[in-house]
Amino acid sequence: MACDALITGISGFIAGHLARRLVAEGQAVTGVGRRPPEFPLPDVTFVPLDIRDQAATEAAIREAQPRAVYHLAAISSLQSAAEDGGARAMLETNVAGTWNVLEACRRAGTPAVVVASSDKQYGALAKPPYDDEDSTAFLNGGVYELSKAQQDQAARMWAGLYDTPAVRVARLTNVYGPFDTQWSRIIPGNIRRTVRGEPPRVTAGRAGEALREYVFVDDVVTALRALAADATERGNAPLRRADGKLARVAFNIGPGTRLPAAGVIETVQRVLREEFGVTGPAPVVQPGTPGVFEPGSQFNRTERLASLVPGFAPRPLEAGLRETLPWYLEYLAQNAD
Repeated sequence: MACDALITGISGFIAGHLARRLVAEGQAVTGVGRRPPEFPLPDVTFVPLDIRDQAATEAAIREAQPRAVYHLAAISSLQSAAEDGGARAMLETNVAGTWNVLEACRRAGTPAVVVASSDKQYGALAKPPYDDEDSTAFLNGGVYELSKAQQDQAARMWAGLYDTPAVRVARLTNVYGPFDTQWSRIIPGNIRRTVRGEPPRVTAGRAGEALREYVFVDDVVTALRALAADATERGNAPLRRADGKLARVAFNIGPGTRLPAAGVIETVQRVLREEFGVTGPAPVVQPGTPGVFEPGSQFNRTERLASLVPGFAPRPLEAGLRETLPWYLEYLAQNAD
């Protein structure tokens, strides 16, 4: 049963937006994951799969025979790493799971794979703005950061070793948009608090003061599609290096604008107030979560992606929120608990 695209981690909100875009383009899409999407994707074929299971992963990709795989499956909640067994599950999923997907695609002859990485992979010593050419500083202070660094390097190593699949790595900043119900994230969590009349929360110290980038999910989907097209067209060989370093297949994806947490919350509340008539209480400052590493400011250089996608101009936060907030207002009105 051949399909045009297979998306891992189909229950994630980025995966859902990508699937909707691909279906709208007329593509046949298979989505795999440990659980089905929270919000229905009626035109997507769902296949239950835990990517930690190598044999099952190979069987799923061999059966689907996709022209492109978008590997979005990951454990991304920083808090989950501090839970009992959380660190092991995160490393097994984010690192070993990525290896399983890449090997399955190699054996199945899948033409292209896009791996969703993170700017967190740059590590504690890298100085923003991060350059695509920066090598990972392995002094990552948290399990999630370490897992994304190892995933990122494995994918780039794969591109250096094999011609199939052609690999591209998307280093994402903080992504927001409709359908994201991971309330621990700053934008959905503080939208919900404001709408419910609860004070938004700003984390004290380094985490609250750090500058971060926030990119709208539709812009991320555009970038992922462009990376898949580039992988299909050029393959791995042009991006390999003669000096023995890992292949240059990683691209930063971000909007180019940076805000501290207080600035994000102020923008969320201002757009809610001015555009939708929703007024909430002032934020309160709270301590950080024990056991969660906070690396400080993180933002990227994105010239290489801009050269690959002429005219690529991610929305400013205010514009993205105007497209995001109507969905949350409807969802929260229907799910008051």
